[in-house]
Parts: sequence; C-alpha cells; structure tokens
Amino acid sequence: MLRNSLFASGKLRKSLACVLARNLPRNNSTAPSLDAGTQKEVRHHENHASEWWNQNGTMGALHALNEIRIPIFRVPFIRDGIVSRGTVKPGYVNTTRVLRGQNILEVGCGGGLLTEQLARLGAQVTGIDLGEKLIEAARDHLNLSSPELATNVVYKMEPVDQHAKSNCECYDAVIVSEVLEHVDDKVALLEASVRTLKPGGSIFITTLNKTIPSWFGGVILSEYVLHLVPKGTHHWDKMISPLDVQRILDTMNCQTVLVNGSTYDFWSNTWRWINNTQMCYALQAVKQPLSESN
Repeated sequence: MLRNSLFASGKLRKSLACVLARNLPRNNSTAPSLDAGTQKEVRHHENHASEWWNQNGTMGALHALNEIRIPIFRVPFIRDGIVSRGTVKPGYVNTTRVLRGQNILEVGCGGGLLTEQLARLGAQVTGIDLGEKLIEAARDHLNLSSPELATNVVYKMEPVDQHAKSNCECYDAVIVSEVLEHVDDKVALLEASVRTLKPGGSIFITTLNKTIPSWFGGVILSEYVLHLVPKGTHHWDKMISPLDVQRILDTMNCQTVLVNGSTYDFWSNTWRWINNTQMCYALQAVKQPLSESN
C-alpha cells in the first residue's frame, strides 16, 4: 500500500533526497551546534543522568522497556529482527552470544541501558548521544559495573549526521529507540541514521504514536498523574505515527518489514506487545541494495 502512495513515488523520492542534501547541517567542527529546541531536550535528559541506572528511580519505565526489547533469556524484538536477515552465523543463533560479529549503532544511547544489553549478546556497539553528562554516566557504569564489556562498547558525544560522515554504510543494524519523540527534524535524523547502515541492514525504531490514547497515557498519566517519568519528557507535537515513519523510510530506500504495538502496564512496571499501535510501537525496516531501488 505504501509503495502506491504519492510519498513513495520515484519523483518525490528524488525530490526529498535533494531537499535533505540542501537542509542537513553542514557543521564541520568537532563540537555539535544545536538549536534551542534540541538544547532544551538534551538538558532535560542530562538533569536525570545520575538516575539513569536506578531501576527504582525516574528511569524505571525505561528499565522495564528493556525487558521487552532485549531480555537475555527470551527472544527479543531486536535479536529476532537481526537473525531474520540471515546475517547471524548459525552457531550463534541459539546462544547468549547470538549477536557476535554484528556491528551496531545506537542513536541517542542516553546512559547506556540498551547499549550494554546488546553488548552482552556479543555485539560490537557504538552509542552516540548529544548529552555530555549522559555519555559520562554511560562510560562510568561501563567501567565500574560492566568492565567485561569494555571491548564491545564505544561511547561518543556526537550528532548522528556528523557520525555518518565517517561511518557511511558501516553498521549491520541501527537502533533509534525512544528518540524520535524528542526530535524536531525527524527526516534529517533518519536520513543520517540510514546512511550509516549497510545495504541489507536493519534500522529498529521504538517510539510513541501520535494518538489521543498515547497523549493521555504517555503524557498526562505518566508525567503529571503517576509521575512515572519526569514532567516535560514528551511533547505531543513531536510524536509521529508509524505510517509516517514508514513513508519517510520508504523515500530512503528502506522497506518496513515489521511493526509491533506495545503498551506499558504501570501497576506492574512491565511492557507487553499488543495488537494495535495506538500507544507505542516498534518498527523494523531493511535498507535495500541500490540495484533494488529502481
């Protein structure tokens, strides 16, 4: 259905590519130049850097989300998606080192919760974030609590468009988890993320849908009533539907292969898959080789 839409037409695909080329940041300095909105988002998350690894603190829901994304003892969304592409060596598939040999980028890694989980499954993971305090928290936890993962993890304070300049088509998978709902220019972020991805590699995205139930549950209840996450974490105008994400990725030659809905049960601090995407969703798309883009 998406490939028959106007958004997916060849002319608009080329037009969007031209727009992206003109509008992407041209910052050649080593320090990222951030707009006011991005600076506000970074400061908001940096204010909770010291709480990032506290399972009973303000990041409790984020810790619980790892249990659905990448648990160590049952089949996770990301691992399943990578295995389904046939790039995992057969000898690793049913082991706790299933992602060994996979080179993964996590965009917006925060304090490193998901980064370390992926590394524990054997992957080589690069985590990038714009928050200096967040990267410091991630490095501190790695060095003090998980030194055995030091050879599998690299953290960098770097925007993804800058990272893409020197890491074009380097990664087997790119993770953009709980990030899109904090970004104004989603097209630019996704375009840069896709540039770092090898043809045949997967981009995994988890975020909130832009629906009334999501706004009520993800903002009103979780932030102002139940205080599950800090106030001001989520913004309605920055949320995006899975259909719009698919349309954007389609123009970048990425075919969506899976969309799962999920929801958070606050009374048990657990996440679970559901049959609709009204609340939150997890999406996997695969970057097609250039020969298949025409």
